[in-house]
Amino acid sequence: MRNGAGYADVNGLAMYYEIHGKGPPLLLLHGGACSIERPSMGIPLFASGFQVIAPEQIGHGRTGDAADREFHYHDMAEDTVELMRQLEVDSAFVFGFSDGGMVGLDMAIHHPERVRKLAVSGSNFRTDAYRENVLEWLLTVAPEDWPQGFREDYERLSPDGPGHWPVVLGRLQRMWSAEPDYTLEQMASVEAPTLVIAGDRDIVTPEHSVEMFRAIPDSQLCLVPGAGHGVHAKDTVLAFFTQPVAD
Repeated sequence: MRNGAGYADVNGLAMYYEIHGKGPPLLLLHGGACSIERPSMGIPLFASGFQVIAPEQIGHGRTGDAADREFHYHDMAEDTVELMRQLEVDSAFVFGFSDGGMVGLDMAIHHPERVRKLAVSGSNFRTDAYRENVLEWLLTVAPEDWPQGFREDYERLSPDGPGHWPVVLGRLQRMWSAEPDYTLEQMASVEAPTLVIAGDRDIVTPEHSVEMFRAIPDSQLCLVPGAGHGVHAKDTVLAFFTQPVAD
């Protein structure tokens, strides 16, 4: 694969993606209402040792919305796997932030052969994972009250135009009201070595992160003191991805 940016025809979407660096393939999956432009994504750092593939999901960044499709983590995971097929990537290291972690979990459940190792940050596998009042805020926040930097990124990048932001947020809120809803049995089916990361002040409770860690057979847990939602712990992720897989 050549480095650069492009669009792929993926399940009816013109899916935007970028490729950076050289080395083993690493899928970098952004959070909800985000794009790969966020500095916290850490593309330059990961590209120093991996070939980073950074897609933008339906209705995010430069990938347009599709009115005939509701937002579902499983569908986003299927879009991502189809992009891998088109790029001729058999398997990859996967690092997902928040919603991107849910996409990574879905890939590990339904396409285990595609995921060499998985790291998730600020992610959950049930909707009861949030601290008190967080889910209520997510489902009721007005479009104009979403954090300004994320709104400005959307308005700058989206092919659907700034006026489509309330539509996308409403579609995300419908998804967040019911998903994710993975079972403990599905968590136990994850074969990939997995790193579960969360800040101790994350919107996802530490107890839920511990439950995820205990449910996934080959997993490690990283709780970061004093950190909020989706702390990336990039050096820890790099160490996890580069350590040999135990026999």
